[in-house]
Order: sequence, then structure tokens, then C-alpha cells
Amino acid sequence: MLLLAVDTTTRFGSVALVRGEEVLAEVNYASPSSHSRQVFQAVDDIIRLSGLKLDQLEGLAVAAGPGSFTGIRIGLSLVKALALASGRPVAAVSALEALALKLSLPGEGLIVPMIDARKGEVFAGAYLAAGGGLQEVLAPGAFNPSIFLDGLPPSGPISFIGTGAQLYRSLIEEIIGARAMFWNRSFHTAAEVGRLGQKLLAAGQGLRPADLQPIYYRKSQAEEKKTVRTK
Repeated sequence: MLLLAVDTTTRFGSVALVRGEEVLAEVNYASPSSHSRQVFQAVDDIIRLSGLKLDQLEGLAVAAGPGSFTGIRIGLSLVKALALASGRPVAAVSALEALALKLSLPGEGLIVPMIDARKGEVFAGAYLAAGGGLQEVLAPGAFNPSIFLDGLPPSGPISFIGTGAQLYRSLIEEIIGARAMFWNRSFHTAAEVGRLGQKLLAAGQGLRPADLQPIYYRKSQAEEKKTVRTK
């Protein structure tokens, strides 16, 4: 299945063209503020370098969150437009699962992707590699990092990855100790988003553009202010 995948959930944006397990083309960038210019340029570069036409795509995939609220909205808007133009289905993928897939080696212990959620929180979950995919061990969400880490299993190795793991490394080492492993892997995940997206589309879980919804796990700052004003 030929699929175009997009991830703008963190400042590490990426776009990839994937077929099966093969990454045909990938463009990565780091955006200190907004993805609005870089991600559109990345899509243009992928299409130009590959000679791809939109009607050749069999599907699209997007990291629907969690992560930056602005980044998520930009990615969803872009993929919705591409889906409408191409008539292809879309797979909405968890950014946490995409990060975990980078470390997906059966028998290697627990995989914990962590994304900096700001305000002293992380978006996180826990997974095991199983059957060529991922098995959810702890449901993902927004957490106080200390409380989340205290809830992890008390034995066995734990692999951490993501901007949250990078930011809270000292805290992780304090709570988890020598069981904590940190992997020097890229945080760009469009290729993994594409691989996960293919499985969703193959299982008949593709969405129409109008049905795409963000994965936030908490209210945006604007929504929180609105809630305060209405009380």
C-alpha cells in the first residue's frame, strides 16, 4: 500500500512516503515555532522528488496527537485537504504509538514514549512489542511525570524515548534507577506513522476527512480560559 504520512505533533516535523515496511522517501525538519511553512514544503519536496501524483496514493496517515495543539491542527488540516483532493482514506495514528514503534523489539521490555506537554506534565503511555505490533500496557494520557513514573511496573528494563524523556531524564533515573534505558533515536516519526497507518487501513479503519479528530488528552489553553470565564 502506497501511503503518505505526516507528523507535526512536536517540533520534530516529518513527512514520509511508505510502502509496506519500506520508506521510499522522507523529509525531516525541526520547527522552533509553527509547522505551517515547513510541512507544506516537505510535502512538496516528497511529491517532487518521488514523481508522485496524488491519485497514485492508496491512503494517507497523520499523527493526530497528543502533542502541540497548534501542530496537531496544522497536520490534520493538511491531511484533510490531501484526502479531499485525492479521495483516499485517512488513518489517524497516535504520536505516542509511533514513538514506541521506534523501539519495538520483542523481548526487550517495556517501551515508554513521553512527549513534553508543558505545564509540568507529559503525554505518555507504556507498551510492549508483540506480534509485529504494540500491546498497550498503560493507557496513554496527560500526567504529572512523577505520578506516571511511580505507576510503572517495579521490575524489568524500561526503554524511554521522546521529548518528555529527554526533559525529565534526571527524574526518570531517580525513580526508575538502573532499569531505565534511553535510546539515541530520532524523534521524527512520519515513517512509523505510515507503518501504523497501513495496518489501520488494511483493517478497514480508514476515516473520511470529516471524521478526523485530534488526540489532545487535555484542554487547550484557550479552552481552559473559556472554562474559567464561564464559571
